[in-house]
Amino acid sequence: RGHRVSLYEKEDSLAPELALAAKIPGRAGFEDAVRYFAYQMDLLGVDVHLGAAVSADMVRDQDVDAVVVATGALPVVPEIPGAAGGAVKVVEMRQALRESVEVGENILIADYENHLYGLDSANFLAHRGKKVELLTESVYAGGMVDYHTINTMYTAVLQQGVTITPLTAIKEIKGKTVIVYNLLTNSERAIEGVDTVVVCTDGEGDNSLYRALQGSAKEIYRAGQCVSPRKMLDSIADGYRVGLML
Repeated sequence: RGHRVSLYEKEDSLAPELALAAKIPGRAGFEDAVRYFAYQMDLLGVDVHLGAAVSADMVRDQDVDAVVVATGALPVVPEIPGAAGGAVKVVEMRQALRESVEVGENILIADYENHLYGLDSANFLAHRGKKVELLTESVYAGGMVDYHTINTMYTAVLQQGVTITPLTAIKEIKGKTVIVYNLLTNSERAIEGVDTVVVCTDGEGDNSLYRALQGSAKEIYRAGQCVSPRKMLDSIADGYRVGLML
């Protein structure tokens, strides 16, 4: 639309969340979105800065007409009684997908997101030879996923030997044992020999930069998961709407 645009990305590559999603077996298509937008930005002369975290002072030092904050979401790990300093390691989903932590062989996935995070994480870890049980508080895992995708994902994880346990939440961790309970009956079960609990949540929007920038530019907008954690198409739609308003 004729604007001169600079994009600052704190990581060393564009759209690291999509690159992470593309690591899931059968999800390589997420990389297509990254390639498409990178190509379009190159054609349009967008000034791209990688490995460049933005501060409020940095924005104030530049003469800009508008700022669009798209700082994403921060991961959240719910408190689990007995987890602190225990024998069972509790990690966030992205740590497991990046393989930045050692997860062991016996994995319990606690899915609080009810979309694809739990199923995708189970698929990823099972393909690496891990024994995986997926817990969901919903009637079935991936309850917010469309019918065709859920069929495909269930088939994929079940073929990999993943156990899916619905209507179940974690009560506490005792040593290498995780106590879980059924949400309807309150009946408990002890899962022994667990190495790692992988937690899948939506996270929470990181709008700290947006708040710090108030009064620093003529126009300030938010887009994407910093508004609230949602899906890729929602973030793209946010960017489109903001672009029309500038």
